[in-house]
Amino acid sequence: MAADPTGYKATGVFTALPAAGIIFSYLGFRTAIDLGGESANPGRNIPLAVMGPVVLAAILYILLQVAFLYALAPADLAHGWAHLSYTGQMGPFAGLAATLGLGWMATLLYIDAYISPGGTGLMYVTGGSRILFAIGEMDAGPRTLVRLNANRVPWVAVLVMWIVGAVFLLPFPAWQQMVNYITSITVLTYGLGPIALLVLRHSMPDLARPFRLKGAWLIAPAAFICSNWVIYWTGFRTNSFLFAIVAIGFILYALHHHFVARKPASEFGWRHIAWLLPWFGGMWILSWLSGIGGGKGVLDFGWGVLCVAVWSLLVLIMALRTALPAADTARMMGLIDATA
Repeated sequence: MAADPTGYKATGVFTALPAAGIIFSYLGFRTAIDLGGESANPGRNIPLAVMGPVVLAAILYILLQVAFLYALAPADLAHGWAHLSYTGQMGPFAGLAATLGLGWMATLLYIDAYISPGGTGLMYVTGGSRILFAIGEMDAGPRTLVRLNANRVPWVAVLVMWIVGAVFLLPFPAWQQMVNYITSITVLTYGLGPIALLVLRHSMPDLARPFRLKGAWLIAPAAFICSNWVIYWTGFRTNSFLFAIVAIGFILYALHHHFVARKPASEFGWRHIAWLLPWFGGMWILSWLSGIGGGKGVLDFGWGVLCVAVWSLLVLIMALRTALPAADTARMMGLIDATA
């Protein structure tokens, strides 16, 4: 449990999930979902690609923590965890290795710190460009996003993703702040997945699915609640920035629809996306009332978690009641199949 000046509180475990980068460390499974349509056998490969990395990462992180704790000397904690530090810019594992005289291991850790983000960046650019490609497929954005080169790679989507990723680094002076925002933004997109799944199950129950999730009507609401919990635990300051970015993106999308694509307002789907405002607005208000990350502290931890769960279920009901009609959903699926 996380420590505070008066002892140990279980609440610190949950608020540390996004703040300490723990959730961020497990976000890699998202790429397997984004690229699941490219798999030759989704029914077998998607569960392996999603569950396998999560289990392996959990084992690896637990073993690393156990090794770190056993390697510490009692004198290192004489003044408490808050005063555990290493000279220079050494991280905990590199600093511990240097302290133990394992300079080669510290060097290896530094080399890995430069190389491993390259693979992460490659996968996120790939997954993000696939999402942009889908936006072009469904006419939710410029059709230029579906342009393919000779190798059938959506090069415009890849280029846009790279530029946006590079610009996104500018506002963040430190890795810790960037992790908070990326975690909250990514988990927000996870919340859309359960709703989309239930809408498809309701609108197109007989649709041929290479992979079918059993127990979706139980798993999807639970996943939606968990996504909102993670957003709630990131704190008020982070969520204020998050929803400001969402508002800017929504405005840009509306401007593209009305003035660039020159589509009628009736095709924008205001009635079908009306539930987004109470979802985002409610989460922002609950964050403001919480005592996490600059909130007012009106809601204690337990009541805040309960309120988020109840609000999530209400938003889920609103989303299902305002979903696209089955005919429009079928048309969207046809556009995806035609492009693929």
